[in-house]
Amino acid sequence: MQWLPKTKLGKINLVLLTVLTLCVGMFLGLLGYNKTEHHSAGATQEDLDNDSILVKEKSPFEGISYIKEQSDTKYYKLVYPMTGEAAVDKVIQDAVYAKRDAFVASEATRLDSSISATTSGNYISFVIKNNEDAITKSVQTFTYDRQHKKLVTIEQFIDTEARLNRLSKEVRTEIQRQNEQLQLSAQQIDQLTDATWKTFEMFAVDGENFKVFYAPNTLKNRLSSISIPLVNIDKKLDTPVFRLNTNDKKYVALTFDDGPSEAVTPRILNTLKQHQVKATFYMLGSSVEKAPQLAQQVLADGHEIGNHSYGHENLSKMTGAEAEANINKANELIKNATGREPLTIRPPYGARNSELEQLSSQPTILWGVDTLDWKTRNAASTFQEVQQHIYPGAIILMHDIHPTTADALDSILTYLEQQGYQCVTISQLEGLQ
Repeated sequence: MQWLPKTKLGKINLVLLTVLTLCVGMFLGLLGYNKTEHHSAGATQEDLDNDSILVKEKSPFEGISYIKEQSDTKYYKLVYPMTGEAAVDKVIQDAVYAKRDAFVASEATRLDSSISATTSGNYISFVIKNNEDAITKSVQTFTYDRQHKKLVTIEQFIDTEARLNRLSKEVRTEIQRQNEQLQLSAQQIDQLTDATWKTFEMFAVDGENFKVFYAPNTLKNRLSSISIPLVNIDKKLDTPVFRLNTNDKKYVALTFDDGPSEAVTPRILNTLKQHQVKATFYMLGSSVEKAPQLAQQVLADGHEIGNHSYGHENLSKMTGAEAEANINKANELIKNATGREPLTIRPPYGARNSELEQLSSQPTILWGVDTLDWKTRNAASTFQEVQQHIYPGAIILMHDIHPTTADALDSILTYLEQQGYQCVTISQLEGLQ
């Protein structure tokens, strides 16, 4: 042990040096602990910018990099994509930094981000999960259009209110399908599927699917996203199979789905009779099974009957043969009850099946004005939707299973008459081409 001091004084100095070293170590440890507990105190944007270390790495996509940014004093690790387009990259970085700044100002002690990406055609969707203290606190999504070199918002991707309403219905259907596990209330489902742009602003595209992301733990810790087929919200579904040409005359077609209902359909028929108006009823085979005499009354009153599937199944999730069997079952029940086979088909949720359309001689009919009576269950709101969106040649969607629709119908018909509209059936409207 030649390195030990030989003198008494040297040994004392060694001991003092050792003690001093231990004290400094403890002080630095306490300082670090205090920083962990209070890392937000006095932090400025300049501090944050100067403290972090940035590393650029390759992503799986040509021309796109992943930036990994880390601060050992602010206790965060970020990762986000950079496209090389200045305007796009600023939007992404600003959003990521907003989450970082919120973390720095919070009581959380550590922020770790991770990134995943999916593609569909020209689109790349980046999903960033932000974990604070090992718990996922937020999700951020960015969908990049490689062809046009820009980020795409939900408004730009969906484009029309008709598609937004269809998206709302599709997501609602999927949540309800899984609700045995999720056990959400009707009010919660309404909030999660509210037909507004904001509801679906966190989205991604993955192959042939559209994903809606919700705040972590929204869906009872079981799911963070809901996935539906992109084809179910395709732009092609915005237009009925045949195009309508009213020659600028103010013809519209009233349609009622999901009946017949013993509680509501008679009220609808009575109001239509008072206004001397004919409509088209898209009936469910299962509903006709329960009330065949009522289906017969609809036809006896001079209205038209269409096929709305047997039990409101999503036909787009079936093979062509399965969808055809479903429609044929409903056709048979309706014909047995009324003596007449339906002229047209309206697929539930507007979810068309291209194979079925090739197999069936019955045209597929969608709509142009959705009154949202299925959602609002409010007579005044139902009337306002017609008032705000009506146009010559419009097919108006309502449901003869909601009492509030029956409540609204008189006001709707009075308004249409005042505006010079004439109500016709679907086949009449088609014949006006």
